[in-house]
Amino acid sequence: MSALSSGTGVREAEVRERIFQSALRHFSQKGFAATSLREISEDALTTKPMIYYYFGSKEGLYGSIVREILEEMADAIRSHVDPELPPAAQVLAYSERYLDHFLAKEEIIALVLREVFGLGGASVATFSLALGERVRQPLDEILRAGMDRGEFQRDHVFDCATAITGILNMFILAHVFGGAPIDRDAPLRQVRHFVTGLGAAR
Repeated sequence: MSALSSGTGVREAEVRERIFQSALRHFSQKGFAATSLREISEDALTTKPMIYYYFGSKEGLYGSIVREILEEMADAIRSHVDPELPPAAQVLAYSERYLDHFLAKEEIIALVLREVFGLGGASVATFSLALGERVRQPLDEILRAGMDRGEFQRDHVFDCATAITGILNMFILAHVFGGAPIDRDAPLRQVRHFVTGLGAAR
């Protein structure tokens, strides 16, 4: 790669990152509907056509932000689950980190949840896909390994992972949309019951 093309690549990455950070600020402060591409582009010191070039649309830009937030969550969870622990302990560690990450990043994650469910359609689909592909993936791996080792009874990994994350998400959504306080131990107790049942009939 020539020095010229390398420099161009760096500048393009910088422009894309400025757009991304500007959009994150504006969406966080004002929400999706009240944020215009014009103010994002002005804040990012670029133009609306550059937003279309990198992200395709306002919805595409928002979808990129959602995916990055979820990827950060997935990385944070994975880095705090010790693969040397027994599978049941790994599931509980995953669940603890899942809740802890939400509580640490509650403001931005809660905003994303409100906006995504308010937008519906493609935005919910993007969110659900990223949640399944990235955030739930470590749990899928733990459950599959536990079944392969005979420590969990054989079952559909997807169904079991969905049940566990469903328990966690129920408490998070009740907090975000209903204002219910999060008793961190309550969902963990339910996950523990589920995991006990998964291993009971070996």
